[in-house]
Amino acid sequence: MKRRMLLSFLIVNIFCPLAGAKDLTWIRWDDPPIFIFSGPFKGQGVLDTVEGELRKKLPQYQHKTLEGTVPRVLKEAEGKSQICNAGWLDTPEWSKLFYFSTPVFVIPANGILLPKSRLDEVRNLAPYSLQKFLDSKKSWKLGVGRLYGEGIDEVLIKNNYQKNPQVITISTSLRVHKMLHSNRIQYTLGYPFEAVYYNELLNSKSDFVVHIPVTENSARVEVVVACPKTPWGAKVIADVDRALQNKALLEKFEKGVDRWLSAEDREKLAPARKEFYRKNYPSLK
Repeated sequence: MKRRMLLSFLIVNIFCPLAGAKDLTWIRWDDPPIFIFSGPFKGQGVLDTVEGELRKKLPQYQHKTLEGTVPRVLKEAEGKSQICNAGWLDTPEWSKLFYFSTPVFVIPANGILLPKSRLDEVRNLAPYSLQKFLDSKKSWKLGVGRLYGEGIDEVLIKNNYQKNPQVITISTSLRVHKMLHSNRIQYTLGYPFEAVYYNELLNSKSDFVVHIPVTENSARVEVVVACPKTPWGAKVIADVDRALQNKALLEKFEKGVDRWLSAEDREKLAPARKEFYRKNYPSLK
């Protein structure tokens, strides 16, 4: 009997190594090209890459997936659920809810997205700001599908965007970009990789959408893994940080970002990437 029990124990632990693993649930939301749930580019999102690679580097966990929304991310963090996400922004406000990893990559920040053909109409507004656009282009419609972080959000709120006739609130990013490509709105806000993604998805070749930075926020942002502010969350973040001390892994993350950046944006990002490594990973060569 004892031999039989010992044999069963060995079989479970040798052939089922995850039997004793702790669960780690990753929450994701459908917001291309951050996460891409469907269509021709399914699974090629910027954070699809980060999450997928981290799963491989954290075999001590049994990884699960939860599909939700950004509000759901916050709700789960407030409830201290054992749920992490592969990409968030480290701000004083969010740090009340989350523990953050060492940054996983650096990207150009949210800015204005508009058709390239309109650039000549706004060159006199440089250096660009959202407030200048709202003040100087009163006949233009701005489409917004979400909030965009510190700096830009303050401008939207200051201009009472939900009741402002210059601003159209649109339910999804896909609708925002369809309206932009069909000239039903003249500009929107977002990351440069959103412009590249929707240019490809909507097959825009003649008048593609471009990104221009704005003065209301930083030129670059660093993205971090976020887990709830609990002892469990602190342990996961410590494990993530150990996994991140790997140049090849970080380069895979960069490749995932570069898939959705133009050659010009990649070139502009190069100095920031050097600083990213110097500041966050000085021991990696």
